[in-house]
Amino acid sequence: MALLLKPRHRLAATGRLLLPRFLCDDAPAPPPETDNDASPAPLSRAETKLLDALHAALLNHRRSHPEVQFPSSPPFDPLPSLSEAISGLLPSPPPAHLPLHIFRRLLELRRGVPLPEAVALFQHLVPALPADSLPDLYAAMIDLLAKHHHFPQARHLLDEMRERAVTISSQLILALIRRYIRAGMSSEASELFRRMEEFGAGTPDPAALACLLRALAKKRLGTEAQALFDSYKSVFTPDVVLYTNLVHAWCRSGRLDEAERVFAEMQQSGIMPNVYTYTAVIDAMYRAGQVPRAQELLCQMIDSGCPPNTATFNAIMRAHVKAGRSEQVLQVHNQMRQLGCEPDIITYNFLIETHCGKGQGNLDAAMKLLAKMVAKGCIPDCHTFNPMFRLVLVLGNVDAAHKLYEKMKELQCKPNVVTYNLLIRLFNMQKSMDMVLRIKKNMDAERVEPNGNTYTALLEVFCARGDWKRAHATLREMVKEKSFEPAKHVYDMVLTLLRKSGQLMKHEELVELMVDRGFISHPADDALWSAC
Repeated sequence: MALLLKPRHRLAATGRLLLPRFLCDDAPAPPPETDNDASPAPLSRAETKLLDALHAALLNHRRSHPEVQFPSSPPFDPLPSLSEAISGLLPSPPPAHLPLHIFRRLLELRRGVPLPEAVALFQHLVPALPADSLPDLYAAMIDLLAKHHHFPQARHLLDEMRERAVTISSQLILALIRRYIRAGMSSEASELFRRMEEFGAGTPDPAALACLLRALAKKRLGTEAQALFDSYKSVFTPDVVLYTNLVHAWCRSGRLDEAERVFAEMQQSGIMPNVYTYTAVIDAMYRAGQVPRAQELLCQMIDSGCPPNTATFNAIMRAHVKAGRSEQVLQVHNQMRQLGCEPDIITYNFLIETHCGKGQGNLDAAMKLLAKMVAKGCIPDCHTFNPMFRLVLVLGNVDAAHKLYEKMKELQCKPNVVTYNLLIRLFNMQKSMDMVLRIKKNMDAERVEPNGNTYTALLEVFCARGDWKRAHATLREMVKEKSFEPAKHVYDMVLTLLRKSGQLMKHEELVELMVDRGFISHPADDALWSAC
């Protein structure tokens, strides 16, 4: 069923909406989705040092004992060698809040996670901790297992909580449901949702259902979201929040026809769409290339007395940014100013990305926007700076890179892995090994996990300078610990350097590692030993 689009407000030739000032008030934003878990108590300097040592012990044990496999099903066998190391580090009894910090740190990792060691640590700690600290510790361990798709083990711990009368919160159940959905296990997620009350986590309510619909929307599972929505229609009277999440799920699934059907259905039920319902459909229309229809729906939105907010304009702006339509991005910004909608960090980031993109390449304009957003109290993040670093990389302006990096530190803006990768490439252009090593040291200190591009950039630096020791260690870590598959030109570059340096045993070690990982087939006797 198509939406009835009856625009009264017209678009000027420039694409600017000619709107009255009374539509300038922003609708309130919905509350962010959080797990409502209390943050662990801050650590003292001595406790932070202990946390670092404990984390290092887990990682070192994993490196030293790669043969230890994670159990396919409970129970979990202890690791005596690790237990001895843990006992030597932790006081007895251990600080009640320290274990939660270590498990949250492990949750930050994507690769090279010491899961067998994490389970062994968990089993070592549980008997020694007070009862009131166990719910959060169990929740963190279950989340870690579920993140890495070890759901039978996670459910075993959930059952153990129930048997031991450890409090199971609705936040824990919803977090596990989201992990199921991210793993593509929507039927298991729905089953656990329906069984919430069995675990003492309360009965499913509209807020929990909305949370589940949001998770399904993120995974583009519109059909599953519709089935869940329909199954609870007789339990809860659908409201605008539930309908909006269902509309969003169909939009994210690329089924604009179904989104429009639900949009019309909610209106026929006497439920008026809110700014987020309209924004979801407008965003989907732009993504589908249906720009005129999106503009008409925007006009219908205004006619219905629902003024667009910053999120609406950000959705429109995003479509133009991704399509490289820089002029239209700036026009949307003008529309926002005309309506009195205050730009947020997403708006500023899109504008900066536009100024730094192809056809613009205007670093000065981007820097002026950065100064403006800071002056308005809008705190920049790494996504604010990354387009500028990409531009200075294209321009080869290493001095500008230094200034930008200092500006980030001045604003206490934490770089992400993309930022660090760009900085490594930039300082490689300057042939500054000291700065590259400093950047990598900062990256490790900030616990920003390297990705495949990080390792590639570092290997290019080390090979260009003939540093075979660092090249060998980096490729070894990339393959053995992180299981990243290097591109052929990358491992060829390292192997060639090792051969030239006479490091034939190191060469053979790396070849065997890549064969063991299945990254290359076992070479013929001379396949990787060709003349340099």
